Amino acid sequence: MSLRSHKKTYSVSVALLMGVSVSLPVAALDFNQCLDLALKQNPQMLLAHARQAEAKGAVSAARGHLLPRLVASFSASQSNNALTVFGMKLSQRQATFSDFGANQFNPDALGVAPTGLNQPGSYHNFGTRVQLEIPIWTGGATWGRLDQARAMLEAAQSGDVMARQKLIFAVLQAYDRVIAANAGMAVADKARRAAASYVKTSRSLLTHGVLVKSDLLSAEVYLEKAEMAVESAHNAQANALDNLAMLVGWPVGQALTVGEPVQPTLPAAPLASLQSDALTRNAGIVALRHKVRAAQGGIRVARAAYLPHINAMANQEWNGSTPGNAAPSYTIGGEVTWNALDFARGGGMDRARAEREQAVAALQEAQDKLRLRVAQVWRSAREAALRVKMRALAVRQMEEAQRLVRLRYENGIETVTGLLRGQAELDQARAELVSAHYAEAVERGALLLAIGKLNPQEIVSVSNMPAAEGAPQ
Repeated sequence: MSLRSHKKTYSVSVALLMGVSVSLPVAALDFNQCLDLALKQNPQMLLAHARQAEAKGAVSAARGHLLPRLVASFSASQSNNALTVFGMKLSQRQATFSDFGANQFNPDALGVAPTGLNQPGSYHNFGTRVQLEIPIWTGGATWGRLDQARAMLEAAQSGDVMARQKLIFAVLQAYDRVIAANAGMAVADKARRAAASYVKTSRSLLTHGVLVKSDLLSAEVYLEKAEMAVESAHNAQANALDNLAMLVGWPVGQALTVGEPVQPTLPAAPLASLQSDALTRNAGIVALRHKVRAAQGGIRVARAAYLPHINAMANQEWNGSTPGNAAPSYTIGGEVTWNALDFARGGGMDRARAEREQAVAALQEAQDKLRLRVAQVWRSAREAALRVKMRALAVRQMEEAQRLVRLRYENGIETVTGLLRGQAELDQARAELVSAHYAEAVERGALLLAIGKLNPQEIVSVSNMPAAEGAPQ
């Protein structure tokens, strides 16, 4: 049963492809075109890209903590606080003996409070500062956070790969469901035409007295069922197209049709080799490994609380009573801090170790499930391929058997009951062959997804596949 004869050409808008609003006639969308559209607008892909961008920002932030920090500031202040005013004058290098109350000094009356010192009045200062802060050693906390950020970035990148492969699988399912729906429509239409032919033949035989009225009624009832099956197939086709249109972001109201059937290639390696490949290549497993590494970085950060921290600082200041009249000064220093006693840091270390254990456990569980998943889909894919061959053989045999039954019926040897029962079995076999082809494509895609090799290069047109693999005809 050829699907190519059912392909049509529609006038569809190329706005989604080229960003313009002019409608031009284009060919049916093939699988790669559907995939390209889905990758550009699918929410899961957009979310994966956003997480990757967030992780890159975290790496940049963590790397920034390794570098010196330069801070510039300008301040203007006014105060009548005695200590503040005296400090302002000192920083401006403007302090005089009068500021100490020298004009009130009396060796015989040392208990006199100098007014100039205690009640200086309002005074203002304009200050400019440039300060350089240099982290020398933070106990490994900064490097631990950087390792964490890098590991989470790699996990996000693996998550992006996983999201892409899952989207490829979703598009494959939707695309081949449309192919299967088109084939189902053709099967239903062929069954309807056969039923209509039986009604016509039955009427002719009834006219010649070969059949009774009940035989004609049975044929007419079967025709009604066949017409209902056509309507159901039409609805299934519309639903499949709607699902694909939503997945690729196709404009509402625009006609959509697909190109040639596609099918993923079937890996020829033995099961043990595929399971090993899956543990190495599966993007979800790779992401979990990076998360284990990130948790190890968390332990390094927690351990830094037990170690000394060393920092250096240098600043240059200008202070004056006016912005243009400032006295320069500088400060250079270093600091070593060591939190010798802190009972809270032990909890931080315990929490970091527990998080790593959780990450390791999650990785181990995912690996076990993946091995089982690969084995299941590997067996299912092989079974699906065998089922396609068996269904194709059954259809060929039943078509020949039904041809012989019809000849017997037209010669009055076979009853209408036997004829309609044979046709129903043939219709069912054809429908099962369509389902078998769809199931085979999905199972192969699931296997490639599990082993981390699902990409457009592994999904080929059925017309380009080796004959041994079979194609829906």
